Amino acid sequence: RVNGKTIPKHTVIEITNRLLPLIQKIKPSFFEVTTAMAFEYFKKQKVEIAIIETGLGGRLDSTNILSPILSVITSIDIDHTEFLGKTIKNIAYEKAGIIKNNIPVVIGDLPAAAVVEIKRKAAKTKSEVFYSSKENKLKITKRTEDCLTIQSSNKMFLLPFIGDYQKNNLSTVLTAVNILKKNFKISSRSVQIGLKNIRINSGFYGRLETINHKPKIVIDVSHNKQGIENIASDLKYFKYKKLIIIFAMMKDKDYKTPLSLLSDLNAMIILTRPEYYRAEEPVNLLKAISKDPKFIVKDSIDQALLYSLELADNSDLILVTGSFYLVSEFLNLFNKFYCPN
Repeated sequence: RVNGKTIPKHTVIEITNRLLPLIQKIKPSFFEVTTAMAFEYFKKQKVEIAIIETGLGGRLDSTNILSPILSVITSIDIDHTEFLGKTIKNIAYEKAGIIKNNIPVVIGDLPAAAVVEIKRKAAKTKSEVFYSSKENKLKITKRTEDCLTIQSSNKMFLLPFIGDYQKNNLSTVLTAVNILKKNFKISSRSVQIGLKNIRINSGFYGRLETINHKPKIVIDVSHNKQGIENIASDLKYFKYKKLIIIFAMMKDKDYKTPLSLLSDLNAMIILTRPEYYRAEEPVNLLKAISKDPKFIVKDSIDQALLYSLELADNSDLILVTGSFYLVSEFLNLFNKFYCPN
């Protein structure tokens, strides 16, 4: 995206055709090809600031050929263990690979073991570390089911999404912006407007997002322990009588812990799978949790959607979570066959 607009289709075709001989020769991954495409597009568009998110870890990621003006490490949890290691320390080592010599680094709300590893790398690269939790004192002053109002000293920020953890994300953003102000003219007002319009400008979706009201349907793409913990905590801000959860996860994820967290909720939980080769079979998800009548299996998302709508009254809440692939397929089905209200 450049200025909120996605890359045009004709540009994708032009770059792909030009790179095709090289793609056929070295056989890079889809992510590596699209990373190269993004860099080429940003260069042609002469962007002043490019925000690049790593794909996996950081140290060996294809995005890591860049020399940035700022590195930001937002959060760290146990995920992608087959590539990044099985401990917070191992994963933090991989994430810290984006820190470059004499380039400042901002860190968000991280576990202590991760902070130690990042500080070690920053000391080696002589990079100044900025702790977002120490740089900003924020307070949530108002919340609805659709947005948060957060106060920072004498400024107010309206965010069109919810979740207490968004306070930590905003703190990280404000810390990064303050560093960028040394080289770029960025007003507080433009930050406020940017945050208010973040859904439109970035395509940001799927974080405790309400897509229907009767019954209430909320989607969330969380796919690890930390994400599911956040959902469990933030459900208290929704008004509903009965909770129905549609859940699926990839077979290479630790789904036992999220399932255990969900089992503590007073909810009916429908286990299913998206049409994707990495998706775990719902019967295997069921096996991972002790026998509990609140868990039922539906072999496809359309079956899960139909069953949830049969169960739900207008005052109930249907939560769809566990995977980007689940949420994406669910949205396609819901928008195609049902009229949102």
